[in-house]
Amino acid sequence: MTEAMELLRGPLSAIVVLGFLAAVIYGFVCLVRWIRAAPYRFQPQVHDTPPDTGWRSRPSPGQIWWAVVPYADGTGGKVRPCLVIRTHGRGVEVLKITSQDKSHRKNYISIPTTRWDPRAQKDSWLDLAASQFIYDHAFRRRAGNCDDETWSRVARHHRTGWVYDPNLHR
Repeated sequence: MTEAMELLRGPLSAIVVLGFLAAVIYGFVCLVRWIRAAPYRFQPQVHDTPPDTGWRSRPSPGQIWWAVVPYADGTGGKVRPCLVIRTHGRGVEVLKITSQDKSHRKNYISIPTTRWDPRAQKDSWLDLAASQFIYDHAFRRRAGNCDDETWSRVARHHRTGWVYDPNLHR
């Protein structure tokens, strides 16, 4: 019987060691995945309402403002109209509005202008491609609100709302 036990113990112990090693490797892989996901896990979330009434005095999603919008190359900026899509704690994400005809570009949509710019002779164009982050101090004056049809189209391309961590605003 001792020979039989010795025979079982050898292969059995190898299986146990291999199983333990596989569990350690699996645990390490899970740990690496968890660490890599950490920035996403702790990011603030987009909400339909601001965290408190103090945020209502700031540019809000759906509003059109005149603000200093940076040039794409980072060499400066100019005061231009922009549509607020997300309001953060220290700044705002906007979409640029231009009066130049962009009807040939698929990432631009027409936006009615006369409701918020009485001097306008024609509609402007809203760039849906990419939002830009602008700090609060860059906003000059509120122009008006986005029309419902345009806002619906924007909401299909971008998440809109107030961005904050609910654990910090209770």
